[in-house]
Amino acid sequence: MTIIYFDNLFRMKPEVREEALEQLEKDILFGFEKQGELFESIRDMFYDEEEFDEAWLKQSIEERYQIHQNESRTWQKPTDFDRLAKSFDELIEQKIVCLHNAGHTKSDGIEDCLEVVNELTNLSLDVKGYCYYHSQDLARAVDPEIKILLIGFDSVENNDSVAMEVAREIIMVLEKNGFKTVWPGTVDQRIEIVNIEWRKVPDDEEWGPHRVVQLVTKKDKGKKPFWKFW
Repeated sequence: MTIIYFDNLFRMKPEVREEALEQLEKDILFGFEKQGELFESIRDMFYDEEEFDEAWLKQSIEERYQIHQNESRTWQKPTDFDRLAKSFDELIEQKIVCLHNAGHTKSDGIEDCLEVVNELTNLSLDVKGYCYYHSQDLARAVDPEIKILLIGFDSVENNDSVAMEVAREIIMVLEKNGFKTVWPGTVDQRIEIVNIEWRKVPDDEEWGPHRVVQLVTKKDKGKKPFWKFW
């Protein structure tokens, strides 16, 4: 039996180790980062911890990542993420910018969406609105006691009547693809996808702004959409 010794493991602050593991488990469930990306993002969280054990982190990532990969082989397809990806792609084709995992906060999500809107505007392409979810929303989605994914939205011009139209389009497409939604019908409250079973593993798809620009500009006509694989 091989015994691995970690130089700094027992010098690491227990609270640092617990926080790192908690974040790792969430990030693996989110399913957007591969092993190297997980290591970089979590190590960056503790850049000022001199006694942080990197060898321990790498082994923890490898073990938990592999468990998640093995579990994914038993998932029924399409997963809720597959349906969400399909919904977002359909909305993008309707000139609604949709971003997955857009930053960590509401401000991040809005800023990222508006950057895409600006890029499309520079290409003389009209966009009516946008929607997004961020990492804190994902944390609620993967929590077995919550299982709600909040979808932020707005019109490009902050026009309430257009924003209401955008929200109705989002809800229509989500429900067509099998989701149950809750929305009070006001522009200052986000759309809830309730009882979501978040299941995703990292893949080679581009889920960021580039994907939106490709779909809107039709530059990638020859590529089969991700969600048509089943």
